[in-house]
Amino acid sequence: MSKKIKFIIIGSGNIATTYLSAITNITNAQVVGIVSSKTNKPETLSSLPFFKSLSDINIDFDAVIICTPNGLHHVSAIEAASLGKHVLCEKPIDITLKSIDKMINSCKENNVKLAVAYQRRYSSDNPIVKKLIDENKLGKIFSVDLSIKNYRDDDYYNSSAYRGTYNIDGGGPFIQQASHYIDLYYWYFGKPVKLVSQLGTFVHDIEVEDHGAAICVHDNGMIATITASTATKPGFPAKMELYTSKGYLILENDVITHWDIEGVENPTTVKSTKNTHTGAATASVSDTTNHETVLNNFIEAINNNAELLVTGESARNATEIILDIYKNQF
Repeated sequence: MSKKIKFIIIGSGNIATTYLSAITNITNAQVVGIVSSKTNKPETLSSLPFFKSLSDINIDFDAVIICTPNGLHHVSAIEAASLGKHVLCEKPIDITLKSIDKMINSCKENNVKLAVAYQRRYSSDNPIVKKLIDENKLGKIFSVDLSIKNYRDDDYYNSSAYRGTYNIDGGGPFIQQASHYIDLYYWYFGKPVKLVSQLGTFVHDIEVEDHGAAICVHDNGMIATITASTATKPGFPAKMELYTSKGYLILENDVITHWDIEGVENPTTVKSTKNTHTGAATASVSDTTNHETVLNNFIEAINNNAELLVTGESARNATEIILDIYKNQF
């Protein structure tokens, strides 16, 4: 029988509540405390012990779930690793390659697991498309258009001082809302060998972009576009269009909605997307299925040394692509 893993959640925002809900559906997992600097406990977490820092914790625990702002992920990961605790980190893994490498090295040196919650890789039809790409069933892919056109109102950016900043958020929608899909893009196609971008701030009073686009070129000649936004009202489901020598397919919110690939039947497993979370207009998540997948895998890795779905090294690639988008503007 697998050991029940005791978790400390670091951070007390919306995503912490998501993990707490997910863990209630997992028999061999338990949240035993919260680390938060907030003076007022969120009602959804108020039944748990609160601690100001990891060093203040006086109860037994096995692992942490990092739900702090992007640019602080490495701080908690390195401290947890030094205490011999396993680390599950929210996306993106962090906002600089230097910080990410410190996280990865610290977890290796202390022989603890480091997993990252890029659960879109295992959502709905996404893993099916990955398998078809790897098996070369789709033909030569020459064009990809990835669009993450969300909307966030001023209240979202005003809700915390770090939102819409470079030093903590790391940027705007590319590193925040689009991070999941840029990871998916990397998982499918690898990193581009060349890219150029244009970013702007059009709707919000923030220091980072709220809309932008990149053109990417891959070593096999594939040309792709990536658009990310929090300025596009009212917000739209993320969409990825693939055009190949055998036809085309379109994924919307991880589900195949259009399919015409010569010689291959539409493999979609989803009959309805009526109740799926798109993230288009809100960051709140009610369906925790994908988070449960990540957590179950993480627990299996701790207990039985199973292969992690998304390692720190793999998650690093998404941040590298995003940083290249920020760096290579016209």
